[in-house]
Amino acid sequence: MSKKMFMYISLGICIITLLGLAYHTSHSSTVVAAVPVPDTPQNREIMEVMERAYELINSASQSFDTSLFSSVFIDTPDYKLTDEQRDAISSVLGEEAAQNGGYLTAMKAQYIARKKEAGLLKDVLDKARAENREMTAEELQEVVIKNNGRVPAIIASNETKAKLIYESIEISGERAVVRYDDGAALQEAILVRVDGQWFIAGITPINIHF
Repeated sequence: MSKKMFMYISLGICIITLLGLAYHTSHSSTVVAAVPVPDTPQNREIMEVMERAYELINSASQSFDTSLFSSVFIDTPDYKLTDEQRDAISSVLGEEAAQNGGYLTAMKAQYIARKKEAGLLKDVLDKARAENREMTAEELQEVVIKNNGRVPAIIASNETKAKLIYESIEISGERAVVRYDDGAALQEAILVRVDGQWFIAGITPINIHF
């Protein structure tokens, strides 16, 4: 494959990544109910946690700060890490975290890795701008190699607001299952209550819209 072709393909992947991030992970949250769920104190608490989680994800997509993730996410056996996720967590947080972690750990690792990716790409772009030129195929290839063969994700805009449209909230004791649509997909979230506070133990897409 020629260097020019490699650059076109890589930039194409960057654009696709940008579109996905802009539509799915990088937006602030507004709660809207399609068919209103019962207006109970517990349901309101759960929706507030969901809204806060999307606000933190939006903020992290710009700043990569995960310090407040533990206020809404939690590690429990409810969320099963894939082998790919364990490898990614291990490379960022170590093998112990990969073996014992859950959704909170996976979310932290994801944004810590993105911070590294963004730094690699920024260094190359800053160098190119300082020299009044575009990034070369060789430079992009070097970034991909340093990033374990992956094209770095581009930081998405945070102008779009996600409207969380709730389908159902089912509470059973200290556990809740929430089905909602965030505009990118129909999602299912599992929440657990610990010391009177609800935490998100996992979010899984049920039907992706794009």
